[in-house]
Amino acid sequence: MAEQKQRQRKNRHKVKDSTQDHLEILDIIDDVLITRNGGAAMILQTNAVNFDLLSEYEQDNKIYAFAGLLNSLNFQIQILVKTQRIDITNYLKYLDKKKQSKMSAGLARLLDIYYEFIQNLIVTNDVLDKNFYIVIPYNPAVTLGKAKMKRSRKAENAEIVNFDKEKLVEKARFFLHPKRDHLMKQLSRMGLDAEVVESEELIQVFYEIYNPSIDE
Repeated sequence: MAEQKQRQRKNRHKVKDSTQDHLEILDIIDDVLITRNGGAAMILQTNAVNFDLLSEYEQDNKIYAFAGLLNSLNFQIQILVKTQRIDITNYLKYLDKKKQSKMSAGLARLLDIYYEFIQNLIVTNDVLDKNFYIVIPYNPAVTLGKAKMKRSRKAENAEIVNFDKEKLVEKARFFLHPKRDHLMKQLSRMGLDAEVVESEELIQVFYEIYNPSIDE
């Protein structure tokens, strides 16, 4: 009986824990991500090129440009690739409707071939969507030359209220904006377009990461 009551107390304690208590993200303000340890980050999203389709000369140029980007960095970055499966059922339904519309025999034949190709593609391969991100971190402790102290999760949560998020964002933007501009300039030399992931988009990105669909 005593053991049962002890288990019930433990279960009640577990219920009080929130998922957010286990995430490193504390908040997102003005396109700046704030972490629980008092750090911050700005995230860029960039497009990609199909390297295999480039000529040898173009491939060499891309490699040299990327090497130039890496050699130009005097700050840390993190490159992330987010991959997820795509459901193209609606696209197949759209093609079905197109097949019912009036068209020439040649065009109808091409549409049948394309429809069959898409069906075979789904059977033999996963249709994937890839998003490419560059994370630019900002750590006030490192910036000020202070040693970072190791703290337990409970200690971190207790100290969250001890720093001003608005002031942190202001300082982070001061340090991150020049780095953002530098990266965007270097990426443009590679023929890539980059833009800052804004607050609402960041929320959506992390929601999809922490709430993957059942099919995935």
